[in-house]
Amino acid sequence: MDNTPVRGTRLLFDIYQRCNIAVCEPPGYMEAKENQNWMDAMNEELSMIKKNKTWELVDRPYDRKVTGVKWVFRTKLNPDGSIYVEQPEGFVEKGAEDKVYLLRKALYGLKQAPRAWYSRIDDYLISLGFEKSLSELTLYVKHDSIDILIISLYVDDLLITGSNSDWVNKFKLEMKTVFEMTDIGLMTYFLGMEVEQSQDEVFICQKKYAKEILKKFQMEDCKEMRTPMNQKEKLVKEDGAAQVDETEFRSLIGCLMYLTATRPNILNAVSILSRFMHCPNETHMRAAKRVIRYIKGTWNYGVKFMKSKELKLIGFSDSDWGGSIDDMKSTYGYCFTFGSGMFSWSPKKQETVA
Repeated sequence: MDNTPVRGTRLLFDIYQRCNIAVCEPPGYMEAKENQNWMDAMNEELSMIKKNKTWELVDRPYDRKVTGVKWVFRTKLNPDGSIYVEQPEGFVEKGAEDKVYLLRKALYGLKQAPRAWYSRIDDYLISLGFEKSLSELTLYVKHDSIDILIISLYVDDLLITGSNSDWVNKFKLEMKTVFEMTDIGLMTYFLGMEVEQSQDEVFICQKKYAKEILKKFQMEDCKEMRTPMNQKEKLVKEDGAAQVDETEFRSLIGCLMYLTATRPNILNAVSILSRFMHCPNETHMRAAKRVIRYIKGTWNYGVKFMKSKELKLIGFSDSDWGGSIDDMKSTYGYCFTFGSGMFSWSPKKQETVA
């Protein structure tokens, strides 16, 4: 048996199809038909729908509601009850213009699809001997006294890692007997996060996304800052400063919040700034842009996990003791490391006055 540690791999399960589209959708068919890549993608999706008998063309039921659908489809599993949908614009079959499709399986975009898909994949993983995490319902673990196999599910993407390559390969074969899938291989990019893997370490970062933030807010040439926040500055809701555009401030904070997925060093500052999204002023905006200036000098930071001989769980926590001037509540934070890398971190304002 091969006990060589297996680095993270990514499998894409667009059930009953192979097309994965990860770009911004055109607003309608008229715009999509101008892009040959989109036309090819739509033809492929429709081909897979027909191949798997997801729907059939029938006479229009005038006593039933017919659902309108967009021109991009993904098939899932059986829906609840009978559902009729219009033929997609630009793909109406000649000689059957007044007919509609009767769904035999759930169609991506309908409210039944996510529930049907999750129920199906959950049942199947449990049948293979996986146990579902009590704290994270899309995380599945299978292990014995020696080896472990971990599956993380995100919609129709599955991430796989484990200590035994035989287990991983066997799992892939088992999935192929039930689902059509695309094995993307060694994970390098997922949900905006870049993953750099070597024999003894894994580095997770969002370098590309950090640069996109700088570009979006036109701060590519800004002056770098050594810290994300001025510790001596206490932000309050009303300090006499002029109000700023609420939409822009929310957009900035939203971008920074997503960056905290791999940047625990900015989470406290971003958490404090997020309290002012409904009443931002120039002081708050200046503080938010300071975080971006800090990112300018640390755009390549992330979280590194290295091979460790000793797996020891270590936790740290602290509080600012009444740091919020507006309500005198404290903000506390914690972080945990296991072996070499930090895996959990969070700041939170307490509900009661210190």
